[in-house]
Amino acid sequence: MGPVPAPTVSPGVLAALAGAADSSSAAVVRDGWIYHRWRAGRAEHSHHLLPLLDELLAELGLGPEALAAVAFARGPGPFTAGRIVTATAQGLGLARQLPLIPVSSLAGAAWASGRERCAVALAAGRREVYWGCYERGTEGVRALIQEQAVSPEAAVRPVDAEAGAGLWGVGGGWLDHGEALARQLGPALVGQDPTVEVTAEAVAALAGPLWDAGEVVAPAEAAPTYLRASYAERPN
Repeated sequence: MGPVPAPTVSPGVLAALAGAADSSSAAVVRDGWIYHRWRAGRAEHSHHLLPLLDELLAELGLGPEALAAVAFARGPGPFTAGRIVTATAQGLGLARQLPLIPVSSLAGAAWASGRERCAVALAAGRREVYWGCYERGTEGVRALIQEQAVSPEAAVRPVDAEAGAGLWGVGGGWLDHGEALARQLGPALVGQDPTVEVTAEAVAALAGPLWDAGEVVAPAEAAPTYLRASYAERPN
């Protein structure tokens, strides 16, 4: 994949990592351009993330010592992907004493969609979706509602949905729950694209404003976002 322009300035050379349900991806931002690699594979993030990043750095003639920060998709999303992406970012950060930039996977999918306004639904299991609505600008996305894990029948609409401000339904959650989600949005829904997923390119694009806002963490403080307890954490 060829490089794309970065919408905002990043902190020097930036690495970005993301894991979706069926893919892994890595990106490097250098001199205002995002270089991106993607590889298919369900639950194969541990095999693909670092090799993809190494490929990009080698292509650019860089080593890991050139990195100034690492951005990563923090979730919500698949539990395995969230843990592995976070752990990989932590390993890179600890090895080089680098700050980490956590980026919402829902916001990343919103950016990746290319739509001006969208309702993102990612599969969450238990007949639920991870749900968020966003407005895309030139330098990032703005959340229209609070991110949540809900049943499709309980998905919240933005307050301006009744005014006819259209939303695209994007993300894999629309595959299994598209009818119920469409009923929730009503006439505000203008189309659906369930193939959209979070990518490292989107994570890299959204990292700049978060860096500027000081929304960075030390490697030891990084944690995936689940919006609810995992099966292992649920009380008996």
